[in-house]
Amino acid sequence: MRTSPGDDVAATAASPGRRSTELLRGVRAGGLLTAVTAGAWAWWQTAQYHGAFRLSENVRNSALGGGLLLVAAACCVWLLIASAMSQIQRRHALIRALVPAVLFAAASLLFGWMWWRESQEIQMSYPVLAQLAVATGGLAVAADSDLQLRRTGPHTTKAPTRAEQRPRTTTIATGASAGPLAVAVIALTIPSMMYTPTSVQVAATEPAPIPETLTDEVRWQRVIEHGRDDDIEGVIAGAAGPIVITKHGAMGLDPNTGETTWSYTRPADLDSIGGDCHTRMEANCKAILTPDRTRLVMGYGYNPLETEFVVVNTFTGEVTFEHAYKDRSELEENRGRPWVYRYPSVQATDHVLVVEQEVLSLTDGSVLSTLPDERAPRPSLGNRSECPRDDSPRCGGYLPPSRAGHSTLILGITCWSPDNDPENYVDYPWCEMEVAPDSDPSAVSTVSGIVPPTHRRWENDSVVVDGWTVHYADPDAAYEELSRHNLMEEATSLSFPLEAVSLDALAGVDDAEPVALGSLNRPERYEGAHTLAVLGAAGPDAPATVQAWFDPATRQVFTRDDVGTRPSGPGYLDSLHPTGSRTDDGIDLLRPDDTVAMHVDYPDQREILDYKSEYTPYLVQAPGTVAIVDHCSIWRTDTNDPAPTGYETVIYGVG
Repeated sequence: MRTSPGDDVAATAASPGRRSTELLRGVRAGGLLTAVTAGAWAWWQTAQYHGAFRLSENVRNSALGGGLLLVAAACCVWLLIASAMSQIQRRHALIRALVPAVLFAAASLLFGWMWWRESQEIQMSYPVLAQLAVATGGLAVAADSDLQLRRTGPHTTKAPTRAEQRPRTTTIATGASAGPLAVAVIALTIPSMMYTPTSVQVAATEPAPIPETLTDEVRWQRVIEHGRDDDIEGVIAGAAGPIVITKHGAMGLDPNTGETTWSYTRPADLDSIGGDCHTRMEANCKAILTPDRTRLVMGYGYNPLETEFVVVNTFTGEVTFEHAYKDRSELEENRGRPWVYRYPSVQATDHVLVVEQEVLSLTDGSVLSTLPDERAPRPSLGNRSECPRDDSPRCGGYLPPSRAGHSTLILGITCWSPDNDPENYVDYPWCEMEVAPDSDPSAVSTVSGIVPPTHRRWENDSVVVDGWTVHYADPDAAYEELSRHNLMEEATSLSFPLEAVSLDALAGVDDAEPVALGSLNRPERYEGAHTLAVLGAAGPDAPATVQAWFDPATRQVFTRDDVGTRPSGPGYLDSLHPTGSRTDDGIDLLRPDDTVAMHVDYPDQREILDYKSEYTPYLVQAPGTVAIVDHCSIWRTDTNDPAPTGYETVIYGVG
């Protein structure tokens, strides 16, 4: 039966409308599927990042609340007007349809902006806000498509037939539904590709020995210009030469030329994972070396969410493994526990890396064991009822140092004052250390009589150099002597027979004998040293000075007289302290008696420029070279500009 020409024209006119309807239905289905998938992913990811929405109390908290309110408002508006859309006049339909769409779009943009701000700081695997932005965008697309369908659909009260009610999937609808999904995948993929690490590796070579003397003149110098917000954190000694720690990674230097050999960087900021922090050695806060210096541990992240640990071979720059540590303080079973420190406690031996309670193999990053809760690192700087002895009214528990023994872990340090003075809240010259082999952390040994680097209880813990620390040679006699003095006034004026002890020997890993140091007071803390420097006794108003240096590599002790008469060896080099020259044209290396051992000039000096050290220069003893490191700011002398014109880190090869 033939149809009339009018029927053909109507069918032809209806075809574009049907295609438009199928397209909108597909886009609506794709938007809803995108929203559900991204929302479920964000919900799951939030469970992985404990406290994911515990952001800092600033504008982003308000922005997050505002975004949630916008989503809620959009949903309410949509539900209120959707059922009435088919009854309203067409000239008002577009305006009313745009209201929830604009709200959804605004919420999506707000979430996206928040995620971008967070990713600029975090720059690692923190996708929760990105997924929420995509989920909100999917809802916006679905809402707009649904309202367009209601606005352009047939306005009739005739009930649809059974055939019209049956769901049908067309090619147009399927293709349209794939569009929002493809956009969502791209939106979640591209940003993650922007934060990939960059690594340059070299072949391993046999390291040169550490020089024992200074050269007559500067062998080489390396000038690194940088901005105030893109600092060089410092220089440390690796297993094959100096290593520069930057804000975003590390790079190895050739000990003969100062040129870069290997490097590792990623567009993220290093966390302060190290417990050994000092203004002149900020690098020890940002990176940790194993005791044998063959591996470098760096941590990227955004506390309190996650820290991404990267372990790098210091010979080649090759990444050994990466490990993501997620904060546990927001877990329900950890509520009320004393998580008073900001960054995870990290400790390294030659074989394992301990992050909080996780013991990782430095070979491949596998989890070897988990420390029990009673061994979890917990500082306690106030009173403790669990003091090891009942003759002290108070004591303090301290986090272990970031570098322990070659094969020994430090699981706890407790210090107190033996004078039993209830008024002594300050001076704690006695420490007890819990150690265990890194192959069996459950085999804990307790060692009394560890000498802390300072008697101030807020800073007490221990000094460990190359797996050795300082111990009272006769602990019982020393404890008795300490108990007879007013340590608030006399702690620094006392001297005792001290000895250097190997942590591996204390844990029963080896049988290294203690080495006598002489009658001295306490060790000096300096994270970049190659020797244990020990201070002598001093009067109440007199500064203490180093009287002995112990070299763990040779197990020799250098006295103050030795470094004055024999200008060589690690003890002599550690006794030198760089400072700004008296002529303001460079740096002087001073001996313990304040005579100049060596002078180096500032590079590229110009009359209109003035160089000022940001903090005291320091010496780095590395295989193949001895280097002076100076972080300085540059000022113009021909203007009244109060701000420096630039910043430089200058490394001088002087050994």
